[in-house]
Amino acid sequence: MHQFYQYEFAFEVSPVPMLLVSEAGDILLTNQLMSELFEYEHGELIGKKVEILVPEAIRQHHPGLRGAYFTYPVKRNMGQGRDLNGVTRTGKTIPLELGLDTVMVDGSLCALVVALDIRQRKLHEQRMNLAMDAAASAMIMVNDEGRIVFVNKAALQLFGHDESQLLNSPIEQLVPDDIKQAHPVYRNGFMRASKPRPMAKERTLFALHRTGRKIPVEIALTPVDTHDGKMVVSTIIDLSERVDAENAMAEKHRELASLNEELMQFAYSASHDLKAPLTTITGLLELCLEDLEEGDLDSVREVLNRTLMIGMRSAEKVEGVLEIARVERSPISAEQIDLESMVNDIWEDLTGNRDVSARLVVSINHDNTVFLEKNTLHVILENLLSNAVRYVDQDKSQHIIEVSSQATDESIIIDVLDNGIGIPTDSQSKVFELFSRIDERSDHGLGLALVKKHVDRLQGSISVDSTPGVKTTFSVSLPLQDVRRAS
Repeated sequence: MHQFYQYEFAFEVSPVPMLLVSEAGDILLTNQLMSELFEYEHGELIGKKVEILVPEAIRQHHPGLRGAYFTYPVKRNMGQGRDLNGVTRTGKTIPLELGLDTVMVDGSLCALVVALDIRQRKLHEQRMNLAMDAAASAMIMVNDEGRIVFVNKAALQLFGHDESQLLNSPIEQLVPDDIKQAHPVYRNGFMRASKPRPMAKERTLFALHRTGRKIPVEIALTPVDTHDGKMVVSTIIDLSERVDAENAMAEKHRELASLNEELMQFAYSASHDLKAPLTTITGLLELCLEDLEEGDLDSVREVLNRTLMIGMRSAEKVEGVLEIARVERSPISAEQIDLESMVNDIWEDLTGNRDVSARLVVSINHDNTVFLEKNTLHVILENLLSNAVRYVDQDKSQHIIEVSSQATDESIIIDVLDNGIGIPTDSQSKVFELFSRIDERSDHGLGLALVKKHVDRLQGSISVDSTPGVKTTFSVSLPLQDVRRAS
């Protein structure tokens, strides 16, 4: 061993385990700390092959790796960024980091090996990983190259990935396509001047699920210095439930605002439209008292009939408002309908034995049987046909009211067309508003508002196209509950 005398003192005073290995893999020199680390007596390892310290699973491949190192010897650290283990005399596996360098000993190239026992570090990392896995929030650690080095269970559940799919993958795998290209720039900028901070607190931030679904998230970034270099820990909070709740609250707010607007309109109507008939009723009843005193029963009967009609109309108006309020609360229930028969029945109810100048034309451009909510469709068609009859143009020799229907794979479209007086251009945008009246023939202005409510409830749409003095078309599109075509 005299040829190693220049290293012996350095080995013995070294605060870390060291050994000297020949190119053939023979252990030439060790210090006390190295022997203790691997549970050997001091000097017992000298003369043995270095592979005795290598786990059996890779022992047969180690000579090739050793030979490659001596072919291209460079100073290097082994074990950083990957697991490296040694095996003791008793068969225990110990995690290590190794430092390798080459030295010339009596003209022969040898490897100087410094070993660091990192069992305490690994135990600490294991405890940290267990703590992070127990966290309710998703946590991901990313290295300075933007690659994922740790992901906890909550993150795996949030993003729908297996651990093997994420580890060592770029963090951009979890970034939506619209910012994926720019994200490395943001990441590198944070690495250069990193400090703990929340991301995009002023706007909604999204992460990408394995299925491509965007997840609204809140992210806090925390830089950490590790033995493997600077890392960034991202704590990710899933905001899906919060966003859904906010959207539901916003929708409820819109509904309440709409109801509030209707209540205001109803209050306005009550104070104006309903006040007038009540005043008229009061005046008529005073006339009744005068006629009674004079014994004119015929006049009393006539005035009471007029009073009764005014009262009934006012009651109908109030009931119409209540019906509109009840529309959105009832469930949708479809049943089989003979559309042409329904239109003809409504027409007969509207016209009866009266001499109506308008002529009805029904054009069903699909199999007649459809499945829709019968009562609701009846209300819609009844109001549209009633309006068409009410607004005939007396200056025209021929009055036509046409109901046509077409069905697609997604919806049924019903058009009610008439060649009546039409709707003034400035009134067309308001015809579906509560208490909207075009002229004195508009009654209480509830019919079209009720139609719009019913159509909205069925998740359909309604529009009007009118050329004053020429024609008016109301077009109703309803999603198919189930439109069944006869064979």
